[in-house]
Amino acid sequence: MHALIAIALFALTISIGRFPAAASNPELLALQVGPFSLPGVASSAPVSSITRLESPAIPLSVQSPASRQDTVLRASDSTQQALTALSDRASAARADGTVTASRTQEQLPLFYRYEIQAGDTVSGIASKFGIDSQYILWNNIDIISDQHVLAVGGKLQVPSVEGILHQVKVGETLSDIASQYSAKTADIISFPANGLAGNPNLLQEGGMILVPGGKVAPRPAPSLRPQPGVLAAAAPTASTASAPSVVSRPESRVGFIWPVVNSVTSYFGPSHPLGIDIEAPYVSVSAARAGQVVFAGGDPCCSYGLNVIIRHDQGFETRYAHLSNISVKLGQFIEAGQLVGTSGTTGRVTGPHLHFEIMLNGAIQNPMLYLP
Repeated sequence: MHALIAIALFALTISIGRFPAAASNPELLALQVGPFSLPGVASSAPVSSITRLESPAIPLSVQSPASRQDTVLRASDSTQQALTALSDRASAARADGTVTASRTQEQLPLFYRYEIQAGDTVSGIASKFGIDSQYILWNNIDIISDQHVLAVGGKLQVPSVEGILHQVKVGETLSDIASQYSAKTADIISFPANGLAGNPNLLQEGGMILVPGGKVAPRPAPSLRPQPGVLAAAAPTASTASAPSVVSRPESRVGFIWPVVNSVTSYFGPSHPLGIDIEAPYVSVSAARAGQVVFAGGDPCCSYGLNVIIRHDQGFETRYAHLSNISVKLGQFIEAGQLVGTSGTTGRVTGPHLHFEIMLNGAIQNPMLYLP
């Protein structure tokens, strides 16, 4: 009897040695995909998350370290794929205007690029983004001549909050910009996407900022009569001669020359209230008057596209828009006739041309009253 007990104990000891117990309280990583809501995104949109599962009551089969590592890597890869898909859906929703004001300011860009769809209206687009319609008009005044008629496929700059997108010119200060739009300097500084981080000295000339709460004052009706001493004339005929880096052209009595010699395709008026369009199939564009380059840049996608602003004496400024490239530098002083860049199709265009503006003390003028 004692011999039988001894043999049984010996057999039990061997069995335990061959089959050690599974590790206690193991943790498993599992990929769970389920409904999750982002602001403005339908609640059915799935999101990936890592869920820690409690140890099952039944014994677990033992895996080698390499096998466990492979399992975790596969779970991690699946998680990343699901998160990437979610990010893509959220980006698409933002582009479609369905993500609105519930986002925090830290997550907001300066603006969104929005492509106009069939049936879109200014008020409808504004509603998608949770802003007033005026901010769609104010930030796209150069491409929206009638708020009830939007060109399908056109791209709009939609500010991420109610505010004015401003291209910073040489010599401008935050107080200058705030005053221009009846806004508060502190609001410009505190908006995270402006990158000022509480330090106004970080304002970058030639860059773009958003002026939260800014408003554009109604534009006074421009005079259609020539100013004293200014000749109004029809556009000159086209010239096939290639333009050198500095050209010599006839000047008006106030010192302006034609930036491009070709036909005017859109004249200044109610349907085109900012300047004139000149046919310019990728040709050299010249400065219309001597001055300093106070802005050179822009967004090739939308609005003016690549554009240059030159500040002249007597309170004049000129803008050259939809360029394919820019040949001058910010802050550079140039002469009348000097090369500014090449015309093109950046921004909102239907074909290669030059959009040309003249401003006097900040007020838009009819360029035809100042050109020779």
